[in-house]
Amino acid sequence: MADRMTKEQRHKCMASIRSKNTSPELAVRRGLHKRGFRFRIHVKSLPGTPDIVLARWKTIILVNGCFWHGHENCSKYVTPRSNREFWETKIARNRHRDEVTTAHLTALGLHVLTVWECETCGRERLETLLDRITEQIRLVFPKMQEESRRRNQSKASAKREQEEIMKRQAALEAEIDALYPIPKRIRRMSKEEGEF
Repeated sequence: MADRMTKEQRHKCMASIRSKNTSPELAVRRGLHKRGFRFRIHVKSLPGTPDIVLARWKTIILVNGCFWHGHENCSKYVTPRSNREFWETKIARNRHRDEVTTAHLTALGLHVLTVWECETCGRERLETLLDRITEQIRLVFPKMQEESRRRNQSKASAKREQEEIMKRQAALEAEIDALYPIPKRIRRMSKEEGEF
């Protein structure tokens, strides 16, 4: 089926679609702010430049458009009839990029939540979504804190172990020096050559 718009009209229409500060994203941000959460947006230093970063809670929220990210079983996601192959490829690429980004963020020790555009439609649905996000953040955060504490403890014990090894090595070297003293003349020559 042919496109109802001219090429110029379609280009203008598609160019007007934003990727940042979309209505669903703004709705989620306003709701989180009202609930007392403070966050950063579009952090370029993180993989995928996530929409919402709750650093204190080690949580990332990705707000996805249902059409652009291919939300399964959603009324907002219908593959266009014209140029079908292009759209299927584009949406498949977007889904793959989302999976890779989520994997990278998770590997960094961050909890990733995905919010769909359709979940933000209507006040009741938005409130239900915000309740779910709040609950997930508060459930996951203590687990992440415990994991972080364990990692820090293992780093501290490794450091103590390394210090203990260094002490034993210094004691052993002192004992060897006492048993087999190096003559001053040789010691002086070694210092001049830069060995000691």
